[in-house]
Amino acid sequence: MTSDSSPIIELSGVHVRVNGAALLHDIDWRLLPGEHWGVVGANGSGKTSFLGLLAGTLWPAPGDGERRYDFGDGPQRDAVQARQAVALVSHELQDRYARWGWNFSALDVVLSGVYRTDVPRRRPDTAERLRALALMRRLGIAALADRPFLELSRGEQRRVLIARGFAFRPAVLLLDEPASGLDRAARRELDAMLLAAVSAPGHPGERTPALVCTGHSDADLPRAVNRLLRLDRGRIVASGTFAAPPADAERVPGGASPATADAASARTAAAAEAPAPDGAPLVEVQHADVWLGSRRVLHDVTWRLSAGEHWLVTGGNGAGKSTFLRLLHGQLRPARGGRIAWPALGDPRNVWALRRQVAWLSPELQARYRFPSTVRQCVASGFESSIGLVREPTAAERERVEELLALFRLEALAERPTSTLSYGQFRRALIARALANGPRVLLLDEPWEGLDPAAAALLDEVLERVAAGGTQLVCASHLSRHLHHFTHELVLERGEIVAARAR
Repeated sequence: MTSDSSPIIELSGVHVRVNGAALLHDIDWRLLPGEHWGVVGANGSGKTSFLGLLAGTLWPAPGDGERRYDFGDGPQRDAVQARQAVALVSHELQDRYARWGWNFSALDVVLSGVYRTDVPRRRPDTAERLRALALMRRLGIAALADRPFLELSRGEQRRVLIARGFAFRPAVLLLDEPASGLDRAARRELDAMLLAAVSAPGHPGERTPALVCTGHSDADLPRAVNRLLRLDRGRIVASGTFAAPPADAERVPGGASPATADAASARTAAAAEAPAPDGAPLVEVQHADVWLGSRRVLHDVTWRLSAGEHWLVTGGNGAGKSTFLRLLHGQLRPARGGRIAWPALGDPRNVWALRRQVAWLSPELQARYRFPSTVRQCVASGFESSIGLVREPTAAERERVEELLALFRLEALAERPTSTLSYGQFRRALIARALANGPRVLLLDEPWEGLDPAAAALLDEVLERVAAGGTQLVCASHLSRHLHHFTHELVLERGEIVAARAR
């Protein structure tokens, strides 16, 4: 048995290479009992690779450093035991449920942590079910227990998967950007969840796990974090203690520069005050109810998108924002008695014709886009709204792809397989894909999720250009920044419109 001061995980001079690409360089780091680390850095800095190294899913390059674990039985180098003592909650795990259609109840997802499997593989006994329900109550998500996982909002799914990680009873819990996709209230609940979980065990004999959480900046980190590691291009550039900001401080990453925001705000304010142009709306929804399975997600929604308008769709996690965008994209249809039409777009006769004029970007698309593609091919697939390239682009389309690669500063990544990109890099490629046809309407579901501040500022610049070029924006977001693009706001609560107003 080791002493309380022995490192749980220790890395000495570790390098990580995958398919010849160097991801981490000369990493010296150790995790001591009582420490909860935040790991920050830009997209592509190596944060996710660092978590993979800790979890035992990535290995040190042969002859380049050493990784040691000590979970109480003495030091050892084999990562097999780490698979039973380290739990990882990541974008990739969340995406796996969407990609494979694993639509279990939220309770069953938490129970899979009890079983230490990806999915529930047997019927739980009474003690296991009660333990999982008690954990969900303790972490504030008991109301989600019977809800199908894929019908939850992105933020609700994230909190269920974090509960699944705690159900694993790990020595170390790794959380890859845990606050991403959470509204302000849900972030406060996440903070409370993690503080409660690391302050005392919730079950007799249960160990209190050490946390390692990633984020783009200090503002992304949960309040339970007490140590900070900063990565840049796969190298540690800073390490030390961390003090979280006050509990009531607004902690939202990214944002446009004040000058850009002020100029854009003046432009959108003038547009909001101007009378709506004559003519048919681009999108018109009348008395729409939308059901997912047996649950009504949208109720009696009536709304229209008129020329010159750019709408921000707000509401808490689970308010129906993503479902609303899917309705506008033609993926979902209103129940009988409701109606949706696209009059100014010629009411396209099929969904593929519609998607040449209405483009959509969401975390769910990113989860499902798994066809082997380079970044260049991914962007080009936007011409047919396909997952993967289904035909060779024309000369004009190839020129358009190169313009988009330059616009999103993706030229150096153009021939990289999308599977090797960071989450934020892949998000930029998919936004470029959405713009391939120069759509009349661009639907964006939490587009800043997964972007570091520099990439978020780049997206702001691109959206300004896109809007000025005639594309109209409808964007679902919980952030209180990046708002200067929008002339109007639609507020949803429990699937109903509670406000629709000029900004």
